[in-house]
Amino acid sequence: MQKQVAYYENLVESFRDTSALEPNSPYFDILRFEDIPIRLQDASSSPFRLNAFVVGIVTDAEFKLSISNEVYDVTGNQIYFTSPWHIRQYMNIEKWNGLLLFFTPDFIFQYPQGEYIFREFRYFHTENGVLFKPEGSRLMKLHQHLEAMYNLLRSNHPERFKMLYHYLNIFLYECKDALSDSALPNSGGKDTTLNNFLQALNTYFIELNKGKMDKPLTLKYVANELHLHPTYLSNLLKQQTGKTAAQLVRERLILEAQSLLKNTDMTVAEVAYYLHFKDNSNFAKFFRHQVGISPSDYRDKANSSND
Repeated sequence: MQKQVAYYENLVESFRDTSALEPNSPYFDILRFEDIPIRLQDASSSPFRLNAFVVGIVTDAEFKLSISNEVYDVTGNQIYFTSPWHIRQYMNIEKWNGLLLFFTPDFIFQYPQGEYIFREFRYFHTENGVLFKPEGSRLMKLHQHLEAMYNLLRSNHPERFKMLYHYLNIFLYECKDALSDSALPNSGGKDTTLNNFLQALNTYFIELNKGKMDKPLTLKYVANELHLHPTYLSNLLKQQTGKTAAQLVRERLILEAQSLLKNTDMTVAEVAYYLHFKDNSNFAKFFRHQVGISPSDYRDKANSSND
């Protein structure tokens, strides 16, 4: 287990450990699972964050996929979604076949409609990603869409990236149609305040992972980022979710702490320091109050369940 979660700013950085595979672009790529070198597969067996949204269409596979605090058994005829703030890890890879789509926030934000993707597609707004098994004909249709994009990406068409942006939107709408409502969170996906709030939380942890955040995560910090009064923000979110903004901040902080305790060998004191708690005892008290057990006991329980 590694000391901290590795962070890759773009696709070039994520592929830097191998010379056998280079991305078609730092901001957008589509790969076949089976074309990914063993060396890069091994690198993916350690937890990491990648500043990209990822959609995987798995046709035949046998491996485990950890997304933040959830471990999924991937066996084939499935589709999964992860977002830049998720901690990911591929484990026990015996076989994997299918297609992987990567696109970074920079790729979609170069167009005025880019922010709409964050609001429209709820499968990118989950705490632990989404793994779903669509009906066979729907999965085949999605696979065909991705195959067409794969071929366009490798063509010499001078406008291929502009075209791919529009094809990407069509593909994501097809994914939305294929997923049942039960597979997605019930948050109000079209509520701008809620989505901006969640995005601010996720951006905080990405910046923290990059070593560029020197402030603790508090309601005041998030409210300032959104240019809203903390009380007003809390009242809005209470109407949308039934929870106050402070509750949602605490839940997101606990999710990060649990992911670090589960996926790294950082000590409890190092996790406390990393998350900008005043000291280890303050962190332990906060964690026990939220989770019901100490950070050490949580780690022991998580490790024993993985054995």
